Amino acid sequence: MAFVAVKITGVDKEGIEKDNSFDIAYKYPLILSDRPDDLWVKFFHSAYRINPYDKKRQYSIIEKRIVVIISGEDNKQQQLDFFKEVVGVANQHYSDLLQAKEEEKRKEEARKKRERERILEMREETDYLNFS
Repeated sequence: MAFVAVKITGVDKEGIEKDNSFDIAYKYPLILSDRPDDLWVKFFHSAYRINPYDKKRQYSIIEKRIVVIISGEDNKQQQLDFFKEVVGVANQHYSDLLQAKEEEKRKEEARKKRERERILEMREETDYLNFS
């Protein structure tokens, strides 16, 4: 099954609410196209950590949401663009890993096929052995 990239598809307007992290903090839930699995989430966390963006905000991934804790004064488009970039990096790493696993699987299947063919050849060769 081919990997379908996770995307940010919108903002859960009804989910925007006050947060207690700081005086002007708000939960700002970004909607994802699909619920990511644990491995994708690890890639996301890693991509977030290494990104040099200087206005990073706290976040959590819950089901199909990235809930960002923002200031009411934050530039929402910049935050969205940042999180879209991090999602893109997580997608790329996840896709690369899946492709590497598929390639490894293909190589192993080819190796097993060669082994089966060699065994058949060896079995056929026994027909020509001289036991007299």
